[in-house]
Amino acid sequence: MAQEIFKKGGAIDQRRIERIETIITRLARRSHRIASALVTPYPISNAVIGEDVRGVILRYLFPCKGKITTGFIKLDKKPAHNVEVGIRLFNDITSNSTKLILNKKISSVQSDLEVFPGDCFEVTFTPSVLDTVKEVWASILWVPNGRVVDVQQFLIDELDKLTEEVTAEE
Repeated sequence: MAQEIFKKGGAIDQRRIERIETIITRLARRSHRIASALVTPYPISNAVIGEDVRGVILRYLFPCKGKITTGFIKLDKKPAHNVEVGIRLFNDITSNSTKLILNKKISSVQSDLEVFPGDCFEVTFTPSVLDTVKEVWASILWVPNGRVVDVQQFLIDELDKLTEEVTAEE
């Protein structure tokens, strides 16, 4: 049947058949490969600068399901006394709070905190009354759920491209 399709005035165009066989062989090799895509985390951050920083330093509303993987707090200087950082994740139905006690200029926290669409995230900063903090930076890394990320079908795109090239040459 393939020979019937590629007849040109009664003669078979051998070059066209070889070209199509090459394309099919390449695609067959590639069809066994699994392509992986990296979903990079989204950085969410804020900096608050003033004479005496206290209170809310970061707020965020999550648009889809995902996980918070890492958090950082950076102060302008190492505090003389411990500082308290409050982390609150809430929505219309639930609310979860955690308090961290920090005593460094830069602190990091590892997490696997799951978030859902509509969840609100809030970080508050409470230094000791004996400390004056003039600069606080807060940042988290959030990775959206893989089902929300667009998946590209490279094999199908490449097949379409090769088919267009062969068609254009004819």
